[in-house]
Amino acid sequence: MTTVLLTALLTAAITVAVLALWAHYFLLPTLRRRLRADLEEEARNAADLIAARVEEAVKRGINDGVRNLPTREMIEETSRSLARTSTEMVGERLSRFFAKKGDRD
Repeated sequence: MTTVLLTALLTAAITVAVLALWAHYFLLPTLRRRLRADLEEEARNAADLIAARVEEAVKRGINDGVRNLPTREMIEETSRSLARTSTEMVGERLSRFFAKKGDRD
């Protein structure tokens, strides 16, 4: 009876050891390779999806920006106003400069 029990335990231990070696040297490396390949594929898919969405958002932003540009008349009026203000500032500075110079004489 003890021989049968000892043989059963030894057989179970050998089976578990063989199964552990098989899992360690065959099953786990195979699973790692498959998992790595799947993750790389999903990462590429995610990168492509993100790139497409970013490209769409940039195009939409550029289109909105171009559509919302000020009209030509507004740009012309702003330019005139800026030139007028600049001319007034330069005129005032020159007046002060010449007035001071005239006061010194």
